Amino acid sequence: MSWRLVEGVPLPDAVGGHPALDFCNTRAGWGDPAPKEYLRTPGVLALWARENGLVPAAGREPDAAAAADALHRALALRDALYRCALRTGTEADWELVSAEALAARAASALRPGGDAGAVWAPRAGTGATVDALRAVVLAAEDLLTSDLSAFVTACPGAGCGWLFADRRRRRRWCSMAACGNRAKARRYAERHVVRAEPIGASGQ
Repeated sequence: MSWRLVEGVPLPDAVGGHPALDFCNTRAGWGDPAPKEYLRTPGVLALWARENGLVPAAGREPDAAAAADALHRALALRDALYRCALRTGTEADWELVSAEALAARAASALRPGGDAGAVWAPRAGTGATVDALRAVVLAAEDLLTSDLSAFVTACPGAGCGWLFADRRRRRRWCSMAACGNRAKARRYAERHVVRAEPIGASGQ
């Protein structure tokens, strides 16, 4: 796992190969008792969505209660999406993702999508965090209904668990420069541990 500062806010690097996977990677240490959380406030979710190209800009936040609710829903979606992306989702997980997808579609419109012809895009203007949530949901739907979903795996790095997609199935780490190198350094240290010889062990 690796991150960078954007406007003074730590944001995880985009390594997943799809925005929905990078959204799951806004938490590190999946399964750990004390995971690292990046989405601590509604504003961070809006900033993350902007930086990952899901919304054109982090706009106004006219309703603090709506923003807080959107963040709460985004975190619940992230938990369900993580399991669904790894093909371990429960019926409740899929129902949650489906309900959010229906709500996002209802508040979106088809827009020209370049090579894709057209894409669903959330109608802006309801608040930065709500806009970000809808964009994330549409990205999640795009991932789960694509063939890319068959190639999703989780990084085995200590304190990581980040998701990424590798069609060639040759990649092991979210980032060789981060988790990969840390694992190599740990293995090297374990092989070269110098154990002090107990006094008297040499027969003196």
